[in-house]
Amino acid sequence: MSDPVVSIVTPVLDAGRDLSDALGSVAAQTFTDWEHVVVDDGSTDAETIRILERARTRPGVTVIRTDNRGPAAARNLAIERARGRYVLPLDADDHLAPGFLAKTVAVLDGQPDVGVVHTWVALVGGHQGVWKTGPFQLPALLARCTVHVTCLFRRGLWSDVGGFDSRYVESAEDWDFWIGVAGRGTRAACVPEVLAYYRRTAHSRERAARAPGVSGKLMRQLAEKHRALYEAHLPDALGLVYDELARVSDTLERIYAHPAARLALRLRDAVRKRDEP
Repeated sequence: MSDPVVSIVTPVLDAGRDLSDALGSVAAQTFTDWEHVVVDDGSTDAETIRILERARTRPGVTVIRTDNRGPAAARNLAIERARGRYVLPLDADDHLAPGFLAKTVAVLDGQPDVGVVHTWVALVGGHQGVWKTGPFQLPALLARCTVHVTCLFRRGLWSDVGGFDSRYVESAEDWDFWIGVAGRGTRAACVPEVLAYYRRTAHSRERAARAPGVSGKLMRQLAEKHRALYEAHLPDALGLVYDELARVSDTLERIYAHPAARLALRLRDAVRKRDEP
């Protein structure tokens, strides 16, 4: 049996019904030369386990069960077992548009100097909108994670970088990975269409990573690991961080200036005064 062109790799930990959407979106791809390697990272949720047992019987799907070691280690194990020349990470609570592989594989096949392909991402669940990803380059990637984990990339890049760093458990293992890839001069391309869907829920790791002290710790880890890159691009990276802070502040000011928001604040203050002893 010949090796597939694409290996889709998915770490799973108690994803529940969202996992069905992820699996179904892979099965619905118009480009069909793929395998899907799913690593169950120690799930205990009964619905997740039932979905994984059914997935084992599907053509092209491999399910591996391990003790809980975190998503980075699970992705690495999946890629170690994978056979495709291109790799696509897909989290268990995200999903793909049917044309994702057809449009991104065409870029890597047609442009040998491109190592990574990213697309626009629809935000679903606890957030809404469209994330127009990019740029995939330094110093932008040092200031913030400019692309989603769901990017198609050449397998050799994973080996060059040393895989996903399992020390990042709360979050940022993908950001760390993309910094390492960009730091090697890798060129990326964007398909400017919504082809991936990023779900945020109350239990998303990204929410937990914003807890007091956690995001700062992750940022320090990134800066220490990629110290040479941060030192080389420090003025531009800091400038981009402050540009982003200014953009967020401006957005908040516009929200608070909106008549509906001002009314809500006045009602809040009135309720607080009423409840004061």
